[in-house]
Amino acid sequence: MIDDLKSFVAVINEASLTRAADTLCVSQSTISKRIQRLEELLGVELFDRSTKPPRPTALANRVYEQAVPLLRALGHLLDLAREDAAPSGTLRLGLSQMVADVVLFDAAMAMKEQFPALAVRSRTEPGTELQRMVENGSLDVAVLMLPPRSSLPDDLIARPVGTFDVKIVQSAAKPLVKRKATIRSLADHDWILNPDGCRLRATLEHAMGGGGGYLRLRVDTYSTNTKLRLVAAGLGLGLVPLDLLHASAWRNQLSVVDVSDFAPSLDLWLVFPQHLGNLTRAAEALAQSISASFARQAAESFRQRGGK
Repeated sequence: MIDDLKSFVAVINEASLTRAADTLCVSQSTISKRIQRLEELLGVELFDRSTKPPRPTALANRVYEQAVPLLRALGHLLDLAREDAAPSGTLRLGLSQMVADVVLFDAAMAMKEQFPALAVRSRTEPGTELQRMVENGSLDVAVLMLPPRSSLPDDLIARPVGTFDVKIVQSAAKPLVKRKATIRSLADHDWILNPDGCRLRATLEHAMGGGGGYLRLRVDTYSTNTKLRLVAAGLGLGLVPLDLLHASAWRNQLSVVDVSDFAPSLDLWLVFPQHLGNLTRAAEALAQSISASFARQAAESFRQRGGK
């Protein structure tokens, strides 16, 4: 039926059976058979054959009005499965709030510039939840923070996009601990951290548990700005990627605690399923955009540290 509809629309567009056949690269008799088959399916005549050339009937014009958007929608549907097709529709992107603070603006602008027919719908969740959502298909792509040497399921494609070097910080005006410390000595102090499910928080809890201590949580929030503001006010210790620290408005009110036995880093990966259809090009471009965002952020952080 699809070929029949295409032939019917071509005849209307070209106002000629011959030109419609040339447009579709088929014979004129093939076009005639397809039109007859469509008429038999609908149970009506679509052309008045008493005139030369045959003229479309009033009903034919109504069928045409429905057929054009139907064929267009079918074309979009078929393109969804083609990796070489232009990205369109909606790209569902998952990030942690911490990563979103660094890359989301640049990523959205890059997608708009490269793929104007594509809408980006972002969602912030804990890292463990983001991986699960990519695996079950409720997200198309996600940026995951993973400890070094982590592994992912074989059915996911992963592109490295950056690394977070993580620091423990405290208020510069109201320090809670000495500038140099061990992870065990920090267990007796309050912390301002992400809610449960954050890989940074899990890394800290693991290190502290290995030292015989436990984590005393004072406030949890996903907002990086709020966390650093609370730490600057002296409410507790914080854990923050170095690049975000140097980009923060609170950086001059915070000081880094030099912890001899705790210097975590997290690799960042953009992950997506192996079969993403026409969103594959967008996912690869997104990986490049996010990687560039982290590179710029690192360069700015280096500049703010005086090139040291």
